[in-house]
Amino acid sequence: MIATETPERTEGKYSVLSVYSVAKCYTLYTNIKEKNIRSERKKAMRKGVILGVGIAVIFVSLIAIFFFTIEGAPIVKVKVEVVTDADGKPQFKVIEVEQSEVHPLKAPRGHSAAAFPSVDAVAFLNLRMSCYWTSQEYQGEGTYEFVIGFLKGVKPKEGDMIRVYVKVCDGSGKTLASGYKDMMWE
Repeated sequence: MIATETPERTEGKYSVLSVYSVAKCYTLYTNIKEKNIRSERKKAMRKGVILGVGIAVIFVSLIAIFFFTIEGAPIVKVKVEVVTDADGKPQFKVIEVEQSEVHPLKAPRGHSAAAFPSVDAVAFLNLRMSCYWTSQEYQGEGTYEFVIGFLKGVKPKEGDMIRVYVKVCDGSGKTLASGYKDMMWE
């Protein structure tokens, strides 16, 4: 018997065959409905995953563009060799100065605050204070290396003069030795 046909009545009751057919049809109907719901869910999940991956790719691309197109921050690398003379006073044997660039997030920000005694370094751009002071604790003879960053918004141009001034201070902040080295920014 097909479910669309009217079921036979027997004394006010449906026949067993018609009840079975209706139950079978209902089961088929619910199975089809569940499959449709599942397939719709799968489609929606696929669309969501594709949308999420698309948004992630766009986000990562924007970040990559930002980091690859940003200009480097100018820095001055300084290497100083300190020796002591016969009287035990510090002297500068060598002062090496080199220009470089780093990612702006890695550039030095702010003045360093090493305790006295110290070896201090600062750079002047065209004889004007345009950089952060940097310092290290004085440990006696040896090599001291500094990275000097420029103040925010200051960027040397080709041909600008950079003067790096280095000094050794005692425990009270008095200058024991000083020196400088000039370079032209390329």
